[in-house]
Amino acid sequence: MTGCEFNFNGPEYLNDSLLRESIKISLIKELESKGLKEDSNNPDLLIGFTIAVKDEQAVIYHRSEDSPAYYQPLPEDREVINYLKGSLIIGMADRVESRIVWQSEAQSYMELNPDFSEKNIRKGIKIVLKDFPPPKKNQ
Repeated sequence: MTGCEFNFNGPEYLNDSLLRESIKISLIKELESKGLKEDSNNPDLLIGFTIAVKDEQAVIYHRSEDSPAYYQPLPEDREVINYLKGSLIIGMADRVESRIVWQSEAQSYMELNPDFSEKNIRKGIKIVLKDFPPPKKNQ
């Protein structure tokens, strides 16, 4: 189904097939812990995920304690901090009806060289799937 494949938007060095596979494995494990079972031949749900990573900057001005409040900071009092803002979006579609039935997203600020260890990936997947499955509606 179109739209249920992996998508990536960010620095090319993070577009890694091993990272994608690790996310996929963690996603399967987390869904299994919630009672779902992988069935590639006859799935009820199609699951896709998107990773978006964006370079961002923060500018911080440091003033000495005795600087008056009206003091304009000098350029050398300026510190630029570079970081990444990352998003992981997971969507689930009903295969038969070809429609999205559930979606969630987690965002985080990361170091420039993020730690994509299995532990951290599992932690991110757990956050995105914390409200899955949704509570059943009373009929």
